[in-house]
Amino acid sequence: MITDTIHGHMKDIQSTKIKSLISKATIIEPTDTLSHVINKITKNNSYDVFYIKDKKILSTNIRALLDAKNINTMKVESFLYPIPHVTQNDSVQKVANIITHYRIREVPVVDKNKIIGVVTAQRIIKLLSSIDNKWIKASLIYTQNPITVPSDETISNARRIMTTKRIDHLPVLNQDKIKQVITSYHILQSIIPSEKQGRKSMGSNTTHALEFKIGNIGSTRIPQCSANDDLNKIINSMLKADTTCCLVNLQGTLQGIITFRDILGLLASKLETPIPLYIVGMPDDQQNVNLISSKFSKTLKRLQQVYTEIHEARVSIKQQRSGNKKEGKYEVTIMIITPHHTPLIYNSVGFDLSEVLEDLSEKLLRNLSKRAKHRSKNSIRKIGLPIF
Repeated sequence: MITDTIHGHMKDIQSTKIKSLISKATIIEPTDTLSHVINKITKNNSYDVFYIKDKKILSTNIRALLDAKNINTMKVESFLYPIPHVTQNDSVQKVANIITHYRIREVPVVDKNKIIGVVTAQRIIKLLSSIDNKWIKASLIYTQNPITVPSDETISNARRIMTTKRIDHLPVLNQDKIKQVITSYHILQSIIPSEKQGRKSMGSNTTHALEFKIGNIGSTRIPQCSANDDLNKIINSMLKADTTCCLVNLQGTLQGIITFRDILGLLASKLETPIPLYIVGMPDDQQNVNLISSKFSKTLKRLQQVYTEIHEARVSIKQQRSGNKKEGKYEVTIMIITPHHTPLIYNSVGFDLSEVLEDLSEKLLRNLSKRAKHRSKNSIRKIGLPIF
């Protein structure tokens, strides 16, 4: 089973201590205006920003700031939300879990109630490039059929897609060809008026800028690959171009996209269950880890009784956060791998993780039991026995 092989291959990377991977963090104050925060992001070439309050880390990022109405007068405080942190002795896998679970790119490192830096997705990607991954192909990790936008679409609509779908990359179509990729960073930059426009006109010019067409906005230096290209080649091309994505093409047609988050999915946690279960975006609290393990252990055990051909299951868990709130919707997707069919994918969304897992388990049991029953009837037909 390929996932089990990858998991064994990545063990040394997963257990690596993060002490040598720490970079400078972008620190802000809740009273900072959004324009001040955006300037810091631009200057430091960062994606996430942080503030520590009463041993709690608050954060926001570029995608969250796209919802801002007036970046000159609004304070960043209303965009901040709690986020987990790590210590210097924590592992790469813990950082990867937080990045994929919360859909961020930087995880703060705290020592003695002080943020001493961050571990970025890019640093982990660089670490992955140090081992031989030539047998891991793009086809194993890329996101199929990515959302695209035409070049004559407005920046406002691109922003809406990014904020609602919680993505940072949109390939841009021009005469049925992908010419560039527009990112959340490009959109954020496009709504900042030039110095000549003056600060008083900030609000109106931001609204006006969003109605412009995408046109040539975006990056044309996005690396491209085929589904058969290996992981080392993909990572090296992304690092060389200093981009956070790679496009997967087949004879000039867009097949998919690979982002840092897709690559970090290779560092999935493994739970001991009747059927091998891998978690991408493992929650940081043990209570939810126990809940996931218990729920899916029982579900997979029941499934195995009626559908013995299941090789493994992969679960992706992401949590939406907005504003200064702890609660947020959980997006949970499970992929069932079988030897003779395309992967079976089921998903569910909700505020209560327990209810989401219950809903997902019911979908799995109901649909796979139907498949097993149908297969059983077909087998009975072949040997001429009656079907009741």
